Amino acid sequence: MTALDPVVDSVLFLDAPVGERTALRASRCETCGRVEFPRRTSCPACGTESVPCDLSGSARLRVLTAVLAPPPGAKVPAPYQVGVAEFDEGVCVIGLVDGDATKGDQVVPFVHEPYEDGRTFAFRRAQGAHL
Repeated sequence: MTALDPVVDSVLFLDAPVGERTALRASRCETCGRVEFPRRTSCPACGTESVPCDLSGSARLRVLTAVLAPPPGAKVPAPYQVGVAEFDEGVCVIGLVDGDATKGDQVVPFVHEPYEDGRTFAFRRAQGAHL
């Protein structure tokens, strides 16, 4: 087995206008089927080659918490929400949560700008997904 390879590049999501839906850039192992985010060239479990894939479908919001006092030097102003979304591919991704969402909701990734020139991805509740 080889040492863990670094993330392929720093682009975590597909470019789209702020507020629009996006896809997260992930990878899938051709041998064991493991999905990784962010994208890698090889599987950290078995060391074989991984191929690019995108996480674009909805995901289930498994964890949701509020950050009321940000750490020193944080650029995102408090309060804000952070959650863990589990995609159908079996991978969980942590990210900002924007808007009215609760634990258990279906969420989708979208392009978010929580501060000036700070483009990232976040999750928002999918249309009609309030459970």
